[in-house]
Amino acid sequence: MTARSHPNVLFVVLDTARARTVLPGLESGLMPTVSRIADEGTTFSDATATAPWTLPSHAGMFTGKYTSSHGVHAGNHRFEPDSGSLASQLSDAGYRTAGISGNVWISPEFGFDDGFDEFSMKWDLFWDAPELSSVISDRNTTATGDSLLSVFKGQGPVDLLKGAATTGYAKFFAGRRDDGARHTTSRTINWLKEEAQKDRPFFYFLNYIEPHLPYEPPASFIDEYLPDDIDQSRVSDLDQNPWQYVAGDQELTKSDIKLFKALYKAELAYLDTQLKRLYDTLIDLDILEETAVILVGDHGENIGEYGLMDHQYCLYETLVHVPLFVRYPELFDEDDVTGPVEVRDLYPTIIDLADAAAPTDPAVSTHSLVPQNGAVPTRDRAIAEYLVPQPSMDALRESVSSFDRAATRFDRPLRALKTTDWKIIEAPEKTELYNRHEDPAEQDDVTSMNPEVSERLRMELRAELGRLSRGSSNDDTISTDSKARLEELGYLQ
Repeated sequence: MTARSHPNVLFVVLDTARARTVLPGLESGLMPTVSRIADEGTTFSDATATAPWTLPSHAGMFTGKYTSSHGVHAGNHRFEPDSGSLASQLSDAGYRTAGISGNVWISPEFGFDDGFDEFSMKWDLFWDAPELSSVISDRNTTATGDSLLSVFKGQGPVDLLKGAATTGYAKFFAGRRDDGARHTTSRTINWLKEEAQKDRPFFYFLNYIEPHLPYEPPASFIDEYLPDDIDQSRVSDLDQNPWQYVAGDQELTKSDIKLFKALYKAELAYLDTQLKRLYDTLIDLDILEETAVILVGDHGENIGEYGLMDHQYCLYETLVHVPLFVRYPELFDEDDVTGPVEVRDLYPTIIDLADAAAPTDPAVSTHSLVPQNGAVPTRDRAIAEYLVPQPSMDALRESVSSFDRAATRFDRPLRALKTTDWKIIEAPEKTELYNRHEDPAEQDDVTSMNPEVSERLRMELRAELGRLSRGSSNDDTISTDSKARLEELGYLQ
């Protein structure tokens, strides 16, 4: 073990992991490695994602800001922080910064490599190969010849070979075992073996795309989690296009929902095996105790709840309540923190751990989760925003054979505020209010019975964020190639 004044930080995002499934799974044996980290660290059982999908949520964690402040959403895909990004602040503080992303939104193409010494995508074989996120499909299909030529033009022979190898790997091998977790973990382990013993601390970011749709866990995990009353043939026959269900083009049956949830659990169980490899490596290298391990979901998932699939069009707890665990016993010794926190609070938390400079921008969260006087400070409220519907109604309509006009109700911005007792969801012409103790599943809107509570929380939202308005859109921020690539992951533009 090397002596350092500040800990390493291993920042792991479990893309699409919802608290509704992960937290009960701590007791059921679904994710034994996560359970171990939780047992040895601190569980934040009321953590709120500041946005319900990948792009704005990561931007919030990387800047400490709400969506309306950092401005990254379905109408603007570029991450161009006007105050220091998390990686850049840590780099300035002397940290080595590296990351691998499994989600194409979180890529150099959209600016998320800001501040990283090394940044890679899940299909990459090398840290210093030509950047291919703009031409390689997330589902590992072939890029066009012209698009590849545009990337490789002017490259030296070594880079050409690395780029060609990566392209071949992405097309022929990357999707054979899983959706990238095993390869990403192996590359991370190799990086740790080479870099972790050096004198400078590291900040290492990981985005695992599992359990994002489509749910395609390895066969052995399907066998383990497939309900006894569902035939194996139903797995391959299951249509995993979420927008058909949302648009009313196809019925989401109880059997479908049961199978989707089983596959979702199987994805999480498989991902846990890769987390075990990572965790065991920290132990083997004797750096676990000097490394702050942070596991967090960037957003949750609707799996039939409210008639929805995927993670768009609402701010219910299925999407914004996420798992969050911190293991660093030197500071975090509480078992369970039950008060509200926001995932954007990880920005000041990691800044504190690294003793890095914090931006003076007042929009950046200063609510560090580092314990004070032996206790983690919690919030009295947490906020989430959804400023631009994704996909748009036009894109949703074009993607299905039969579009139910009732789906146009999703064409609006939303924001939510929750306290320990209440949660309000505000739309332009309507608010919903839920009693969090009596109705945690958010089935019974009690606005009419508690108008004073609804109005008070609505005014708190306005005082914090101003009037609710739809985010502006810039159609030029994403290329045609990128649109096609993201559609294969289930996103529609």
